[in-house]
Amino acid sequence: MIVFILLVLFAGVIWPPDSYFAAPLPPRQGVSNIYDFCEFLVLLGFLAVGFYVRRRQLPALAVWGWPVLLLASVAFASAFWADDPAIVLRRAGTATLSSLFGFYLVARGDLAALTALLVKVYALAAAASIVLALAVPRWGTMMGEAYTHAWRGVYADKNDLGMACAEALIVAVYALRRGYGARWVAAFALVASVALVAASQSKTPIVVTGAALYAALLAAALRRRSAAGIAAAFVLFVAGLAVAGALAVGWQDALAALGRDATLTNRTRIWRLVLEEIARHPWLGYGYEAFWRDANGSARLIWDLVGFHTPHAHNGWLEIWLGLGVVGLAAATMVWLVAGYRVLRVATAPEAGHVAFCAAIFAGTFIENLTEFEFFRPGRLMWALFVAALVYLGREVTLHRAAAARRIAPRPGALRSASAIAR
Repeated sequence: MIVFILLVLFAGVIWPPDSYFAAPLPPRQGVSNIYDFCEFLVLLGFLAVGFYVRRRQLPALAVWGWPVLLLASVAFASAFWADDPAIVLRRAGTATLSSLFGFYLVARGDLAALTALLVKVYALAAAASIVLALAVPRWGTMMGEAYTHAWRGVYADKNDLGMACAEALIVAVYALRRGYGARWVAAFALVASVALVAASQSKTPIVVTGAALYAALLAAALRRRSAAGIAAAFVLFVAGLAVAGALAVGWQDALAALGRDATLTNRTRIWRLVLEEIARHPWLGYGYEAFWRDANGSARLIWDLVGFHTPHAHNGWLEIWLGLGVVGLAAATMVWLVAGYRVLRVATAPEAGHVAFCAAIFAGTFIENLTEFEFFRPGRLMWALFVAALVYLGREVTLHRAAAARRIAPRPGALRSASAIAR
C-alpha cells in the first residue's frame, strides 16, 4: 500500500497540492515546499526500513546501479562550487532518494508485479483526470492565456498530463501483452490515456510513445533468437534509420503536422539563452538545480525574456550541463551508455524477460528529455522507472554471465572421463 501511494505521488497526481491549485500562477523557485518535504521524509523512512530488511541485497544493488550512484555523487559534489550550497544539498538529496526508490522497486520483486501496480496507478489518475475536467473545468483544464481549452486533469500542467499518458500507454500495452494484472484495468488505462493525450493538446507524448513502441518491437524481435527475428530486427533498424533521415530533412514539415512551429513553443529561445549561461560556467556548472531560483539574476533575466517562469531548460541534457557542467554531462552520458549496453547484452538472454519493457522506458525517457526535463529529476516517476529498468538489467547481466560460465565450465564427469582417456 505504501509503495502504491508513493507511486501516485511520484506520478504527480494533484501533487504537490499548492502548486496544483495555484496554477496558472508560477510557483516560487528555489524555496522549500512543505508537501515535498513531507513526501521525501516519508520516503526516507520507508527506504531505510525497506533496505534494512533487504540489506543482503545492498552490495549487489550498488553494483547494478553504480552509474546512477556516480551521477548522484557529482550532484552532491556540486555544492562545493555552487552559490547556494544548501539548495544543492537539499535537491541532490531528494534526487538521490528518488533514485533509491527505483533501486527498491527492483529489490522488492519482479517487474511483473511492478507493472501490474503501475497500471492501477495510471488507471486511477486517468479516471480522476476525466472526472475533474468534466465536473470541475476550472481545475481540470488550463486557465492561462494559452491553451485555455486544454485538459490538465489531476496534473499541474497539460504537458504533465500528456507525459503521464505516454508512460501509461507504455505500461498498459505491456501489461495487456503479458497479462499482468486485471486486463480490464489495463484496457481502461490504455483507452483513457489515448483520449487524454488528445484532450491535453500535448504533442510530445505522441513522439515518446512512438519511440517507445519502436524500441520495444526491436528488442522483441532480437529476443526471438531465430533467423526470422534477426530479419525482423534488421528491417526495423533500417526503417528507423529511414524515418530518422526523413525527419532530419523535413523536420519543419513534421512539426507542422503536429501543429507546432519551428521554435517548439518557444523552447529554442530558452535553449539559446541557457547555452549563453552555460558558456560562463561550462566545466562545473552552477550546482545541481541551483540555477532556476528567484535569487539568481540570470534566471530572472531568462524569465523576463521568454515571458514566463520556466522551471528548467526544457532539455534534459542542457539542464544537466547547466547544473553540473561537463563533469555532470559525462556522468549522465555514462548512465546512457551503460543502459544501451545492458539492453544489447541481454537482449537475447532467455532469463531476461523484461528487456523489451526496459528498452521502451529508455527510449521514451530519451525522447522526452529532448524537450522536457525528467532525467535525474527529484520526485518524478519516469526517472524512478528508468532507474528500476537500469538496475534490473544490471541484475540480468550478472545472471547471464553466471549462466554462461556454468555452461562453459566442464562437468566433473567429463573431467574424469578425459582423465581416464589420458591414462
